[in-house]
Amino acid sequence: MNPNELHSQQNEMLSNLESVKQSLLQLPNVIAVGIGIKESNDTFTDEIAFRVFVEEKKPLNELKPEEVVPSVIAGVKTDVLKPYVVKPRPDVCGTERRTLTKHRPLQAGIAISINATSYGTLGWFGRLTADDSVILLTNKHVIGNTANDKVAQPKLGDVSKCCCCECGDDNAIGKVLFGIKNNVVDCAIARVDEEWTAGLNLQITNDATSEVLEVASPPTAAAVVGDVVRKIGARSGFTTGVVVHIGDAAVAGTDPAGGTITIIPDQVLVIPHSTETYQVSDMHTGTQVCKFAFSNNGDSGSVILNADNKIIALLHGGDETTNSVDITFANNIANVLAALTTGTFPVTLSSTDAGRRDTIKTRTITRSAPVTTDNQLEALRDANKDSVLYQLYEKHHAEVLQLINHKRPVTVIWQRHQGPAYVAALTRAARETGYELPLIINDISREDLLLAMENTLHAHGSAALKQDLMYYREAILASLCHTQSLDAIAAVCKATGLIEAIPSPSIPKLI
Repeated sequence: MNPNELHSQQNEMLSNLESVKQSLLQLPNVIAVGIGIKESNDTFTDEIAFRVFVEEKKPLNELKPEEVVPSVIAGVKTDVLKPYVVKPRPDVCGTERRTLTKHRPLQAGIAISINATSYGTLGWFGRLTADDSVILLTNKHVIGNTANDKVAQPKLGDVSKCCCCECGDDNAIGKVLFGIKNNVVDCAIARVDEEWTAGLNLQITNDATSEVLEVASPPTAAAVVGDVVRKIGARSGFTTGVVVHIGDAAVAGTDPAGGTITIIPDQVLVIPHSTETYQVSDMHTGTQVCKFAFSNNGDSGSVILNADNKIIALLHGGDETTNSVDITFANNIANVLAALTTGTFPVTLSSTDAGRRDTIKTRTITRSAPVTTDNQLEALRDANKDSVLYQLYEKHHAEVLQLINHKRPVTVIWQRHQGPAYVAALTRAARETGYELPLIINDISREDLLLAMENTLHAHGSAALKQDLMYYREAILASLCHTQSLDAIAAVCKATGLIEAIPSPSIPKLI
């Protein structure tokens, strides 16, 4: 069935879902009803059906006629299912993709935690309606709901050595605002500390993958059965999947497993796409069975995007035991936003396009980057209007930004070589007297970044850009590879002829 046919049939089924649900729930063994892909012998087919969960799946000869779920209702096939088992999954089969790298500036898809042991994923960013402050979105079971608890990226350091007063932590990026976990949602938000908000990278990526996901505007959409979806998490990296169920589902336990059957309303269930290679280990029979998977422990809090780059759900768990493939559970994103509003913390989720100007601030120094109240970086740029460096900036900055933002090979090189982090350090140097620019960030030197960008810009840039890169490369490398302050950069620029004079002792002459 093609996507258009699936969408059309789903809309018709949704219009009948409530009446179908009420009819089926009259049967003694039925406990939940949703819409999704029909299963056969623990394998998903290509048929759409009303998916009917029962307390116990019994042979037909053990049921009375009035207890049997009809094979067709409202003109659509039914699929009788036993409850799933949502619990922490065991080990990975194959290559481990876990990434606990420290990322500055912040981006989505990376590890976060409130302690030194466990971790989840920073799903996405938004703004708090009350004061327009920047928030991050994840699960409650990742960061809890204790207001003002520190949220760290990737993990909190060892605080056991602290004495009488609270010690700081270089990994702290924000504080918990609110969290809620019930049978509908598992979500939480934290306010991002102001020192990290100016340099947010409004993309989803991490160092376990070369993929970079962006969020469209408007940022959310409803899930559709059969849609191909994607996510990037701190445990399994980039994976692709297919939506196989929307609506109510029954589980035989929560995370961790145990307890009685629970009905989880209005969920989104995803299985790995047929091309997905990631696998988890199912050990519930005592023998290891490797199953393809869309997610794993540590991916909790990831957002799931459809093909239009819109967020449809917030990932919170999975079941590797019931089916031939692992099944990921996620909250309908509309329910997440509603729960935050009900909890008096309404938020507006960000989109990459709408936040592009903020994102650009982390990637290059532009004339619209007000990093301080007196716009020091803008003053630095404007002090050099008679210089070669200023002319190069005016000539090429729009093209370079376009390549970084929209040319995937350039974006990947920029991200992988810590470009945003180096520019964030440059803005900090303009803000803090005495701050030394780092020579190495996450094992990537400034020279590594510059040489990698030189190569990719040569491959994808215009003829004019390539020509100027070749002509001025030695001067640019000398100015930027090893200097550790803005004054030092200015001095080398002067010595190499990129600038002619320093107009004021307080404003080094550079872009």
